[in-house]
Formats: sequence, structure tokens, C-alpha cells
Amino acid sequence: MAFHPAKCTTVHMTRRRTTLPYEYQLHGQKLQEETQAKYLGVTLTKDLKWNTHIANITTKANRALGFARRNIKLSNKKAKAAAYKALVRPILEYASPVWDPHTAEDSASLEKVQRRAARWVSHRFRQTSSVNNMLEDLEWPTLESRRRRARLTTFYKVHHDLVAVKSNHAPKPSPPKCTTRQTHALSYEIPHSRTAYRQKTFFPRTIPEWNRLPVETATAPSLASFQARLATLH
Repeated sequence: MAFHPAKCTTVHMTRRRTTLPYEYQLHGQKLQEETQAKYLGVTLTKDLKWNTHIANITTKANRALGFARRNIKLSNKKAKAAAYKALVRPILEYASPVWDPHTAEDSASLEKVQRRAARWVSHRFRQTSSVNNMLEDLEWPTLESRRRRARLTTFYKVHHDLVAVKSNHAPKPSPPKCTTRQTHALSYEIPHSRTAYRQKTFFPRTIPEWNRLPVETATAPSLASFQARLATLH
């Protein structure tokens, strides 16, 4: 595959305050440096934060919700709920195990979209109306809890080699003597994190949750049964 230098850019990703300047070239032509880039639909930034990506998807999801409100005039709650689940929620959840936010601000901005959708589906726009009651009536769990399930589902796939992970990045099973009454035989070692930011990434964040799963959930024989058992947990 041939790459055209004019269509290629570089993003220097680091959390350091000062960096050494470096010029990248392709076929003798200097590549333009950017502060962010989109890869497989996920916006990556030079500071390795996810607020830009989350801002992008909330904007896109709000537009999709606005489109649905303008074009779906039905009062049928079931039809409008189906439209939200098909047109809006996938935008808010695409690749979420990668970028699942750990800040309250980013998480709240995502939940606001679903809360607006709940008002539309329920056709209750008064400020005195309880959105929490609407969500309960619609049986919509929070997006945060759905992202947690998505992360644990992804880890189940990692455990059963259903997704490819490089050996030097793969999690290590806990030695048998390290299991406790709060863990199970399929527990993994929690990776050491030198920074708080690293601690909030996928493996350091998800492994403790995986280790605390009930044994009947962690040992589910299939992906479908794992997801079904996971859905019954709080």
C-alpha cells in the first residue's frame, strides 16, 4: 500500500509537559503535525485525553436525536424508544471500552443525551417532571452501567481469546494462592500503574471488577450466557 505524504499527518502523543521536537518525513516530504486524529471512528488527541472524543460524539448524538424528533411524529412510546436505541445510543457507545470516561463531567455529558431522549420518548417536557422516573419506566439503565458491562464483556472475550491481544500487553492470571473469598479462580493480576491516568485505562480499571464478579458469572460457558448473567447484576 502506497501512502501520499500530503494526505498523511503525525500526532505526538505524550503526557509530558515538555517534549523534544522531531520532524517526520515520508518520501522526503515533511509530514504535517496535528493535535488530534480520528482512528476507526475514535478521536485520539496528543494529550491522550478523551474529552474531545466525548464532546464530538455527544454533539453527533444530539443531532441524531434532533433528527428523530423532527421526523418521527408518532406518539407511540415503543416506536420512539426503538428509534433512540437504533439511531442515537449506538453513537454514544461505539468503542466505549476504549474511551469509557472516569471523570464525572464527561460521564454526565453523555447521560444528558439519554435524559433528553427519555423526555422525548415519554413526551414529558415540564421541568417538574422526574427524568429518573421516566428512565425507570422505560427500563433504561444508565449509560455508565452499560459501558461497564461492555468493558467486562470485552474482558470476557480477552479471557477466552476471542480478541487478539499482544502477548506483552496481555493480562496475567493470578497465582492460585492469591485468590480470596472476594475473588474467583479466574482472577487476574492488577497491572501496576505509576500514574492515576494509567490506573483509569482498560485493564487496570476492568480487572478489579472482573475479579469481583460472582463465580457463576465469570465461568459462564458462552458469551451470550455471560452477558445474560451480567445483566442481572447491579
